[in-house]
Amino acid sequence: MDAIRRLVVVALLAVWCFPAVSAAKSPPPSAAQRSAPPTSGTPATSNENDEATWESLATREQKAPQLQNFKGGRVYIYLGSGALLVIVIVLLILLV
Repeated sequence: MDAIRRLVVVALLAVWCFPAVSAAKSPPPSAAQRSAPPTSGTPATSNENDEATWESLATREQKAPQLQNFKGGRVYIYLGSGALLVIVIVLLILLV
């Protein structure tokens, strides 16, 4: 009887926890991706955009010199409610 109870609990946990993985869908491609023909070789990049990006990064870095001395803070561990529920149920099974 105890083995059947554990089997039922394991089956319910599997059904409750794993349907979300199988239900995940990728987003549909955008109109630009659908209409753009595939190109051979590497696409050309514009140097103007790259230079503008580097210039904006340099100005932001000059505006905030205190960021050089940044030191990381505390470490937070986040457990979602699903993971917490699974842990509680496993502990209940082991302790009962």
